[in-house]
Amino acid sequence: MSECLVFSLRKKTLRKHTRPYRYHGLKIFTSLKLRFQDFQRMKKAIIYLHGFNSASLDLDDNLLTNKEKLLVMQAFCLQKDVLFYTPNVDYRDFEGMVEDMLFQWNQYLDQGYDVVFMGSSMGGFASEYLAMKTGSKAIMINPAISPTELLPEFIGVAANYETGLPYSWSQENCEQYNEYEKELASSHQTIDRTIFLDMGDELLDSENTLSKYNEKANIVTYSGGSHSFEHIRQALPIIDQVLFN
Repeated sequence: MSECLVFSLRKKTLRKHTRPYRYHGLKIFTSLKLRFQDFQRMKKAIIYLHGFNSASLDLDDNLLTNKEKLLVMQAFCLQKDVLFYTPNVDYRDFEGMVEDMLFQWNQYLDQGYDVVFMGSSMGGFASEYLAMKTGSKAIMINPAISPTELLPEFIGVAANYETGLPYSWSQENCEQYNEYEKELASSHQTIDRTIFLDMGDELLDSENTLSKYNEKANIVTYSGGSHSFEHIRQALPIIDQVLFN
């Protein structure tokens, strides 16, 4: 019979068993694999998702050097020994993006990482949804809380702000978000959210976000700023707490 590790609260040790563990007449078999890392501090990873019509990487897959948030987060993660993964994502196919991120999350989980989803604007919405699906924490920066209301104004042919690549955004692309908004709204799962808001956001109504999440999240507001979020350095101590507490 395969071996399992059983944690003894009384002796605070790990005992190795090669037979079913009996407790009050119940047999606990070894189908669940327990690892030493389950009782140790797990490695940390951040999956960071950029906003709508934006990017994290240039056409050569290098981190964009003109994005302060990314550069600050990269330096922070290097200092703290945190894995920082920030891919380019396509919001025309939210379902496909979610599948890709869940696959990546599962890969990191298998490698012993505790993953936090983090994102700006549409990336904030995506991070909240992924946190709901996985039970992970979410860090949301100036999040888009209602994509179906926000995105129709972008219908047409456009070019990505960062890469310059042209693409077409349609009504169908907007409507796909209906089901995801409803799923989030109807979910009874507790989501560990931390929200950073620049109250000077020129694109999204920060007061509306504050009102919606006032009792659902740890919200940190900053006077002034913009939709790009200009207070990432000030937010680092709180990000550190989310990761390590």
